[in-house]
Amino acid sequence: MKINKISIKNFKGFEDVSFELNDHFTLFIGDNAAGKTSVLDALAVASSSFFLGIAGVSSRTISKNEIRQITTDNQPRPQLPVCIKAFGNVSGETINWKREIINKSITSKDASNIKDIAKKILSKSRTQEGRTIEPKDIFPVIAYYSTCRLCAEHEKIDFQKQEEGVLMAYTNSISIKSSSKEFLSWYKTQEDSVFKYRQELDITHLNAFKEIILKLIPDNRWTDMSFDRKANEFVGTFTDNDGSVKKLNFSQLSDGFRNAIKLAADISYRCIQLNPHLKERAVLDTPGIVLIDEIDLHLHPNWQKRIIGDLKECFPNIQFVATTHSPFIIQSLKSNELILLDEKKDDYLESNPINYSIEDIAEYKMNVKDVSRSIEFRKRVDISTNYYALINQKKDGTLDIEIEELKKQLDKLEERFSDDPTFIAHLKAERKLYNL
Repeated sequence: MKINKISIKNFKGFEDVSFELNDHFTLFIGDNAAGKTSVLDALAVASSSFFLGIAGVSSRTISKNEIRQITTDNQPRPQLPVCIKAFGNVSGETINWKREIINKSITSKDASNIKDIAKKILSKSRTQEGRTIEPKDIFPVIAYYSTCRLCAEHEKIDFQKQEEGVLMAYTNSISIKSSSKEFLSWYKTQEDSVFKYRQELDITHLNAFKEIILKLIPDNRWTDMSFDRKANEFVGTFTDNDGSVKKLNFSQLSDGFRNAIKLAADISYRCIQLNPHLKERAVLDTPGIVLIDEIDLHLHPNWQKRIIGDLKECFPNIQFVATTHSPFIIQSLKSNELILLDEKKDDYLESNPINYSIEDIAEYKMNVKDVSRSIEFRKRVDISTNYYALINQKKDGTLDIEIEELKKQLDKLEERFSDDPTFIAHLKAERKLYNL
C-alpha cells in the first residue's frame, strides 16, 4: 500500500487541502497548530479503510469533534460534508477511495474497492496454497505512532496465544494508546517456542526481528537481546556513552532508546505476523504505510540526523509519513520529501535541505528569526539601546523627562544585568560622566 495523494475537506482545521506524498518518506513541518498531526490523523482514516475488509478489526472513524466548525451568531456550526479521499496503490492496483460524513455518520460506500482488495487477500491467505510472494497476496503493514507511544510501557507481559496473524498485526495498530505489550508478548512466546521445539520458521522470524533492531540502534549500543523469565522483561547488553557495558531491561533504558527500539520492534513484529510466508524477508518485503508523529521524540540531535536514513534502510518497502520540529531531521531529507504547512511559503531553499546549514533551515524553512542569537541576548541588546538613548538625551541637552525619573529608569535597566558586573560597571561609568 502506498498513498500518493490525500485530499482533506472540513476535517479538523482544514477547509479544503490536498497533499502529494513521496513513495518512501514524507515529512510535514510547521508551527504549532499548523495541522501536522491532523494530516496524520486523516491518513490514518484513509489507510485503515483497508480494515473494512478484515472482519474483527476496526477502521479509524471520524469523530464528532474532528468536524471543522465555524462560529456564526456565537454558535458553532459544523461544516459538512467531511471528506478524506486517498489516491494510491493497494496490492498492485491503482485506485482511489474516500470516507466521508454527509449527515451524521461516516460512510464506507466509496471505499468498497479497498475493502474488496482486503477481503480478497484475506480469503486467499486462508487457503492451503493461497500465500505467495506476489504483491497481490501480501498484507500491507498499517501503523500509527503518536506522541503517546511510550505512555503504556509498564504492562504485564504474558505468553501470547497464537491467533491468525493478520488479526494480531492490525489490532491496535493505529491506536494512539498503543504500547510495547504486543511485540514483547510475541517475543517472549517466540523465544520460548524456539527453545522448546527448534522449528526453522520460528528461528528465521526471531533472527529477522533481532536484525532490524540492531540495524536501527547505532554503534551496537543494544545487543544480545533475549527475554529474561525471572524479570519477565526484554533484556539486552547496553553500552554506555563512556563505553562501559551492562545488562539492562528494556524498561530501564532511556526514552530515546526505548522509542527507537519500539519503532523497530513493533513494525517488524507486525510485518512478520502479516506475512510469515516471506520467511527471512518478511520485514524487508512487506509494504505498507507507517505514520509517526514527532519522529524526533526523545532523540539526541546526533541520532535525529540519521534516523530517517536508518528507517529507509530497515524497511525499504514501507511508506513513512512523519512530523517534526527538528531542523536536524529536516536536514537529512531531499526536497521532494518535505512539505511545509505554514501559510508563508518560502522558496529560498530550492534544492535539497541536505545542502544547507541548520541555521538556514531554521530561519528559511521553519521561520525562526535571528537563529544565531538567543532571545535573552536580543532582549539585552534592546535594553542597552534604550539605556544609552536615555543618557544621550542628557548629553545632547534634549532631556524631555525629569532627572529623578531618568535615574529611576536607568536603575531599573541596570537590574536586568545583575549577573554581569563588568557591564554594570561600564554603565555606571557612563552615568557618572553626566551626573546621573
